[in-house]
Amino acid sequence: MMGYSAGTDITNRYGNVESIKFADSTGIVLSGDGKETKQRLLPRKEFEKSLDAQVFLLRSSKHPHIELTEYQKSTVASRLIYMSMLKTLVSEGYPATTQETYNELIKRVESEHPATIATVHLKWKTVCRHWRSWVQSDFNDEALAEQKRTSDVRLNAATEAFLQHYVSTVYSCNNSTFKGAYYRNYKLEAKKASLKNNDIKIASQRTFYRRLGELTDAENVDNYKGLSPAEMNKRLTTLRKRIKTYYAMQRVECDRVVLNMCLIDDKTGQPTPPISLYVAIDVYTRIPISVVLSFEAENAAGGLNLLRQIFMADSNLTMSGRKPTALIMDNGPGFNNRLVKKAAERLELNIHYTPSNQPAKKPFIESFFNVLRNHFFSGMKIETQNGESSIGFQSYSGKRTNPKTLDTIPLAKRADIKVSDFKKLLNIFITEYIHIEHENARHIPIEKWKQSIIDTPMPTFTYGQLQHCFHVSQDKAAYKLQQRGTVRCLGQDYSSYELKKLYAATKTDMELGENPSVSVFHDKLDARKVTVQATLPGEDKPVEIIADNIDLYDAALPVSFSELNGSDTLSQCGIYQEHFSHTPIGHYVGQITEFVKKKPTRKQRRGPKVASFNENTKKSFSIEERIKESHKVNALKSQISHSGEQDTYADTMVSQTKEMAPTRSNDEGNEKQW
Repeated sequence: MMGYSAGTDITNRYGNVESIKFADSTGIVLSGDGKETKQRLLPRKEFEKSLDAQVFLLRSSKHPHIELTEYQKSTVASRLIYMSMLKTLVSEGYPATTQETYNELIKRVESEHPATIATVHLKWKTVCRHWRSWVQSDFNDEALAEQKRTSDVRLNAATEAFLQHYVSTVYSCNNSTFKGAYYRNYKLEAKKASLKNNDIKIASQRTFYRRLGELTDAENVDNYKGLSPAEMNKRLTTLRKRIKTYYAMQRVECDRVVLNMCLIDDKTGQPTPPISLYVAIDVYTRIPISVVLSFEAENAAGGLNLLRQIFMADSNLTMSGRKPTALIMDNGPGFNNRLVKKAAERLELNIHYTPSNQPAKKPFIESFFNVLRNHFFSGMKIETQNGESSIGFQSYSGKRTNPKTLDTIPLAKRADIKVSDFKKLLNIFITEYIHIEHENARHIPIEKWKQSIIDTPMPTFTYGQLQHCFHVSQDKAAYKLQQRGTVRCLGQDYSSYELKKLYAATKTDMELGENPSVSVFHDKLDARKVTVQATLPGEDKPVEIIADNIDLYDAALPVSFSELNGSDTLSQCGIYQEHFSHTPIGHYVGQITEFVKKKPTRKQRRGPKVASFNENTKKSFSIEERIKESHKVNALKSQISHSGEQDTYADTMVSQTKEMAPTRSNDEGNEKQW
């Protein structure tokens, strides 16, 4: 309770102001206005009892003006609805802080402000607390606003950004519930980061636990598998709101989705194996920055190709050149392998692997896969030059775990889209997707990307500058460097001026007649260059030399080794288009040449062609001759390997036939000789 003395103003139960004229240990003399216009004497104990019951409220003499924020202004406006109505009730004789007065207050507020019926009213004790603050401030409306924080509890932008990024990464990549270990590691990482940025401070343990709890409370990992699809989507939405990023490419989630769909190979015209997509999505902008179409099981080449596509672009999709700050991947064989880790090390990328079978650890990529299934595979309008149209892909069979998935017709027989057309349609879809306002994020992805490029400038790279970083595969341990400065790898010849100098530097220390041995690292999907590694005499560290393919010195696009060596097997490819430009129209519509219609083919018979009954009848064959004629081809083949067996087989068949069926009846009941 505030102290009081002579000269202190109070507010009585009727809202009128009175002043303490005299005070001693036995009594208080009040002088005021309103109903009590004359001086009056109250016992001190009675006066203090009235103060405790808030019948009398001490008034503050000074009310410093504060500058309100927009949020504080809206808070004051909403609370004044209740305070002004309560002041009216008090003037009518209602006690300010009783339950009866509160009930009457709510009735009148709802009567004069019908919109408040659908809201949550202030609670009884809250109304009393605000009323006391308002009266003590001499009905100063600013007293109803929340006090502005002046302490250092709020984190600065750099500290908050680092904390949020670390917490979301820890949540995505670990199962441990020991928060103390997380915080210890956070302090070490924050201390390292502060050496590069002085604005980054170490947050308190309480703040760290609160940020981490916002994620762990939003998603109960133990119960995740038993959730319904609706509840699962709800929790994923909550997680997406909790995980915060501050610039493009700060957090990139990668994953692979297998689809119940086959395509038609452009070269062979035959159905492909079921397809899958490797996708990398930028969390801040919601832009798919890399997409790879695959026709084989998950492997290291798919994950490596996904990294490669991040640094590529075409006339439609130009979000490239930036290195991701953190890559969030799962533990599948396509991502957790030696090739991807080696390429990430050479690219200076940080990879964080999520625990197995926990899609909630990557909520943004899982959400995009749902968009793909609904709006692309099942919802995109496909038109042909002949006027045919289709809503969604008729060859798509739906999600495998969906009980309504159509599995009556084999996927290969349902295929009707060429691989080239599918890549074009997917390119159009993503182009439209990044130009349409995102439903949950409430922004247009491409505009968010462009603004982030301006607000947070970062170094940019082209694929040509980083091409050597993907040379992580080795066909064999050592190759022989030739005198002309060439080396042969997987059927292709590579050379460079530096290799000639390397040959001259190492040949002098080699035995007579033996060429120097070098290591060659290559990229199976780009045979234009290789990296040759060798250790010079007297040196400890090997040197790396980039060598060019002699036959592909002018190739602008990547060419795989399998294609150069004559293999037509279609394994995987990106979706970027070389000579195609699409202008966004705001709808998911794409055009192709035609739907591939298969001609019905009769099932090929196995074995030799057997003469019909009528043909044998015309030739007047006996039973033995009929059997020999039907096995004519087999008899010729068997004569080469084991002659004589066919005649024995024919004689056996004749004897068995005579014993088992000497006669045969026709439909009219007449017996006919065999």
